[in-house]
Amino acid sequence: MEIYEILDAVATAPSKVDKMKVLADNDCIALRDILKTNFDNNIHIYVSKGIPWEPNFGSTKSLKDITKYLVPLSKGTIDTERADKSFKAMLEQIHPMDAQILVDATLQQLKYKGLTSKLIQGVWGEKIIS
Repeated sequence: MEIYEILDAVATAPSKVDKMKVLADNDCIALRDILKTNFDNNIHIYVSKGIPWEPNFGSTKSLKDITKYLVPLSKGTIDTERADKSFKAMLEQIHPMDAQILVDATLQQLKYKGLTSKLIQGVWGEKIIS
Protein backbone atom coordinates (compact mmCIF):
# COMPACT_ATOMS: atom_id res chain seq x y z
CA MET A 1 0.00 0.00 0.00
CA GLU A 2 1.10 3.54 -0.67
CA ILE A 3 1.23 5.96 2.27
CA TYR A 4 -1.93 7.78 1.17
CA GLU A 5 -3.77 4.45 1.07
CA ILE A 6 -2.59 3.60 4.58
CA LEU A 7 -3.70 6.97 5.94
CA ASP A 8 -7.05 6.69 4.12
CA ALA A 9 -7.52 3.28 5.77
CA VAL A 10 -6.72 4.83 9.16
CA ALA A 11 -9.30 7.55 8.57
CA THR A 12 -12.01 5.06 7.64
CA ALA A 13 -11.24 2.54 10.39
CA PRO A 14 -14.19 2.52 12.80
CA SER A 15 -12.33 2.46 16.11
CA LYS A 16 -9.06 3.49 17.71
CA VAL A 17 -8.03 -0.16 17.95
CA ASP A 18 -8.72 -0.64 14.23
CA LYS A 19 -6.77 2.52 13.38
CA MET A 20 -3.82 1.27 15.42
CA LYS A 21 -3.99 -2.10 13.67
CA VAL A 22 -3.87 -0.43 10.24
CA LEU A 23 -0.74 1.48 11.25
CA ALA A 24 0.92 -1.56 12.84
CA ASP A 25 0.10 -3.84 9.89
CA ASN A 26 1.58 -1.32 7.44
CA ASP A 27 4.61 -0.35 9.51
CA CYS A 28 7.48 0.98 7.42
CA ILE A 29 10.20 3.58 7.79
CA ALA A 30 8.50 5.96 5.36
CA LEU A 31 5.24 5.94 7.31
CA ARG A 32 7.09 6.55 10.56
CA ASP A 33 9.15 9.34 8.97
CA ILE A 34 6.05 11.12 7.67
CA LEU A 35 4.30 10.83 11.03
CA LYS A 36 7.40 12.01 12.91
CA THR A 37 7.77 14.96 10.55
CA ASN A 38 4.15 15.90 11.15
CA PHE A 39 3.86 15.34 14.89
CA ASP A 40 7.34 15.91 16.34
CA ASN A 41 7.93 19.62 16.96
CA ASN A 42 11.69 18.96 17.12
CA ILE A 43 11.80 17.98 13.45
CA HIS A 44 11.80 20.69 10.82
CA ILE A 45 12.20 20.34 7.06
CA TYR A 46 14.03 23.41 5.81
CA VAL A 47 12.21 24.22 2.59
CA SER A 48 10.11 27.19 1.56
CA LYS A 49 6.37 27.09 1.99
CA GLY A 50 4.25 26.92 -1.13
CA ILE A 51 6.79 25.41 -3.51
CA PRO A 52 5.00 25.04 -6.86
CA TRP A 53 5.07 21.49 -8.21
CA GLU A 54 3.40 19.59 -11.02
CA PRO A 55 1.42 16.44 -10.16
CA ASN A 56 2.84 13.29 -11.75
CA PHE A 57 0.14 10.68 -12.30
CA GLY A 58 2.67 8.43 -14.04
CA SER A 59 4.97 8.43 -11.04
CA THR A 60 7.84 6.01 -11.01
CA LYS A 61 8.70 6.28 -7.30
CA SER A 62 6.72 6.04 -4.13
CA LEU A 63 6.88 8.09 -0.99
CA LYS A 64 8.53 5.05 0.57
CA ASP A 65 11.40 5.47 -1.92
CA ILE A 66 12.12 9.12 -1.20
CA THR A 67 11.68 9.75 2.53
CA LYS A 68 15.36 8.97 3.05
CA TYR A 69 16.10 12.21 1.16
CA LEU A 70 14.33 14.24 3.84
CA VAL A 71 17.25 13.78 6.23
CA PRO A 72 19.54 16.33 4.53
CA LEU A 73 16.61 18.76 4.34
CA SER A 74 16.02 18.40 8.07
CA LYS A 75 19.53 19.52 8.99
CA GLY A 76 19.24 23.03 7.57
CA THR A 77 22.71 22.89 6.03
CA ILE A 78 21.61 23.11 2.39
CA ASP A 79 20.94 26.56 0.93
CA THR A 80 17.24 27.31 0.49
CA GLU A 81 17.23 27.37 -3.32
CA ARG A 82 18.88 23.96 -3.57
CA ALA A 83 16.66 22.51 -0.82
CA ASP A 84 13.54 23.79 -2.58
CA LYS A 85 14.65 22.28 -5.91
CA SER A 86 15.35 18.96 -4.23
CA PHE A 87 11.98 18.97 -2.45
CA LYS A 88 10.16 19.88 -5.67
CA ALA A 89 11.90 17.00 -7.46
CA MET A 90 10.75 14.64 -4.71
CA LEU A 91 7.16 15.83 -5.01
CA GLU A 92 7.14 15.44 -8.78
CA GLN A 93 8.45 11.85 -8.68
CA ILE A 94 5.69 10.41 -6.51
CA HIS A 95 1.93 9.97 -6.68
CA PRO A 96 0.19 13.33 -6.20
CA MET A 97 -1.71 12.06 -3.15
CA ASP A 98 1.56 11.08 -1.46
CA ALA A 99 3.13 14.36 -2.57
CA GLN A 100 0.37 16.30 -0.83
CA ILE A 101 0.88 14.20 2.29
CA LEU A 102 4.57 15.08 2.22
CA VAL A 103 3.80 18.79 1.82
CA ASP A 104 1.25 18.70 4.64
CA ALA A 105 3.59 16.76 6.93
CA THR A 106 6.45 19.22 6.40
CA LEU A 107 4.06 22.01 7.42
CA GLN A 108 2.85 19.86 10.35
CA GLN A 109 -0.66 20.12 8.91
CA LEU A 110 -1.36 16.49 8.05
CA LYS A 111 -4.99 15.88 8.97
CA TYR A 112 -6.71 12.49 8.87
CA LYS A 113 -9.69 11.47 11.00
CA GLY A 114 -8.40 9.93 14.22
CA LEU A 115 -4.71 10.35 13.36
CA THR A 116 -3.15 11.88 16.47
CA SER A 117 0.17 11.80 18.25
CA LYS A 118 -1.51 9.79 21.02
CA LEU A 119 -2.65 7.16 18.49
CA ILE A 120 0.84 6.96 17.00
CA GLN A 121 2.44 6.61 20.42
CA GLY A 122 -0.06 3.84 21.15
CA VAL A 123 1.31 1.92 18.16
CA TRP A 124 5.04 2.63 18.41
CA GLY A 125 5.52 4.00 21.91
CA GLU A 126 7.09 7.22 23.09
CA LYS A 127 10.18 6.80 20.89
CA ILE A 128 8.42 7.85 17.68
CA ILE A 129 7.62 11.35 18.91
CA SER A 130 9.82 13.26 21.32
